[in-house]
Amino acid sequence: MARIPENFTHDLLARTDLVELIDARVPLKKTGRNYSACCPFHQEKTPSFTVAPDKQFYYCFGCGASGNAVGFLMEYEHLSFPEAVKQLASRAGMEVPESRPETAADRQKKDRLQSLYDLLSRAEKFYAQQLRQAPERQKAVNYLKNRGLSGEIAKKFAIGFAPPGYDNLINGLSLTETSLEHALTGGLLVRKDDTGRTYDKFRDRIIFPIRDSRGRTIGFGGRVLGDGKPKYLNSPETPVFHKGQELYGLWEWRQSRDRSDRLYVVEGYMDVIALTQHGVPNVVATLGTATTEDHARKLFRQVNEVILCFDGDKAGVRAAWRALESLLPALDDGKQVRFLFLPDGEDPDTLVRQQGPEALRALTDKADTLSTYLFRHLSEGLDLDTVDGRARLARLALPFLDKPAGPVYRALLTEELSRLTRLDKESLIQLKPAPAAPRPTAAPAPSKPPQDATAYGYENAGYPPAEDDPGMPYPEDFGFADDGNQGNAGFNGGSPNRTRPNPRQNSGRKGPLTLAERLVLVLLDYPSLIDQHPLPEGIDTLPLPHIDLLVQVAGLCRQSHSAAALLGALMALEQGETLSRLLKASLKPPMAEEMATRLWLDALSQLEVTRLEAALLEVEQAGMPDPAHWQALHKALAEARQHARKPFD
Repeated sequence: MARIPENFTHDLLARTDLVELIDARVPLKKTGRNYSACCPFHQEKTPSFTVAPDKQFYYCFGCGASGNAVGFLMEYEHLSFPEAVKQLASRAGMEVPESRPETAADRQKKDRLQSLYDLLSRAEKFYAQQLRQAPERQKAVNYLKNRGLSGEIAKKFAIGFAPPGYDNLINGLSLTETSLEHALTGGLLVRKDDTGRTYDKFRDRIIFPIRDSRGRTIGFGGRVLGDGKPKYLNSPETPVFHKGQELYGLWEWRQSRDRSDRLYVVEGYMDVIALTQHGVPNVVATLGTATTEDHARKLFRQVNEVILCFDGDKAGVRAAWRALESLLPALDDGKQVRFLFLPDGEDPDTLVRQQGPEALRALTDKADTLSTYLFRHLSEGLDLDTVDGRARLARLALPFLDKPAGPVYRALLTEELSRLTRLDKESLIQLKPAPAAPRPTAAPAPSKPPQDATAYGYENAGYPPAEDDPGMPYPEDFGFADDGNQGNAGFNGGSPNRTRPNPRQNSGRKGPLTLAERLVLVLLDYPSLIDQHPLPEGIDTLPLPHIDLLVQVAGLCRQSHSAAALLGALMALEQGETLSRLLKASLKPPMAEEMATRLWLDALSQLEVTRLEAALLEVEQAGMPDPAHWQALHKALAEARQHARKPFD
């Protein structure tokens, strides 16, 4: 079989959520930042199998099994590499292309996408800072207080503020000409066609960052504070943000300790935030669109029961029917949907604030199931006591009978229609319209950026607990007192032909990590450092432990910033015990980006001293060195020693 293009595998890993993939086969439990379970690859009673959502890899402390999404499928379902890639691609709605080498255009596209993710992350931090420090912030703070939100919940959802004015973000992020174009692409800025003037898209608004299932900021929603229009403003469609596929609050719910098997789907940001604060954390919202089939599939990968909340007016009924049509193709056996219509004048926010979460749960218990709502809606205005009414219902309902994915569900729908129309099931089956010939699904156009594009996370994604968060706190009362495929094996998580580093079967090297190992861990958390501050020339010849591993990983980082791809390639390097130590260490929370950058620069300066010392020793041992060359090395070494600081002290 032809080799699978490396850039395709990168994109596939970026679109795959490893937690969802494994949880569908091995139930996972949230444990701090990560997820755990009893290992599926060896017998054990105490869970030692860990899945890291930020790095998208798994590791077993018991047997040493480790890998990314491709590796998991290979080992769990005994698939070859191409088979595992094909299965993941089918799950993601992608088609495996024919092999072709990565082109300069491919690399440029990856770099642009990475720059876009980085810029959106910086914008999120800017808006959060403005909620604490902007002179005009008080009206935003008052609005949030009046809605009953705490500082803790504001931090959880990274709520921010865009001050009035047209260039606050432009100036605040010191955007260059290149980054201005990225900001336009990412929907942060607007450019007027007639004048060419560029200005901030979000002005005088409460800002709600939108995160994808990996926790990366991909867009923003803004709620106006004055009388401006529109009341809510969302980011436009971008290379990384597709509102018909994303659900607001899904990332935040998955970071909570709630393991409910149901999710509420509401309409607005504030509904999600208020319900979460008042004890209903299992809630998400669509982003100004009707519920789509992509939404449905994403929801059912998380839970078995989905509760759709709608207003009881005509607009709510229309929205509910559109949602039903989208949900049916994703409805498999064992899944359930309920339609909850709220009383007049109520929304989920006011209902829970005034009556508590019990009121919402009571309404949920009375809500229609999908099948009940389907036949009730189709029967409106029909007299089922007459032949005409029953015939009309049969004609209306027959096209829906084969839409659900689950065969048992399809059979039960047919049985219910048989009961309502008094037609036997065989007659209904004969009356079903002939299925349309299936249309082939084309692969995504190569020029279209991936919908969940290759990139790596950013500092404090998802906000760790306060004791681990070095950033500025959100005061509880909003007082804000502080004013101021190198071979495809490079992507599998452990080739079947490779021996695992088993922590229980070898003693392993004990003691602290070497300098090179620590720098590898820094790169795994912040791979873009290698682009900003490359390794000194010639360090691969230094007599330092694991320096060859550092050089190899640095080369991998220049090819991709995807953590899953990096770890997959790292596992193909056959590093044995070193790999085991690094995988264990990488499960710990990453240090803040500023600290990581400082330590990286300190280490580079120390490596430069070591390189110059080795070069000087080599010259001196050669005998009769060139005086000018010897003096230049001495001078360079003295300057390097003067500026060097020991890292990790």
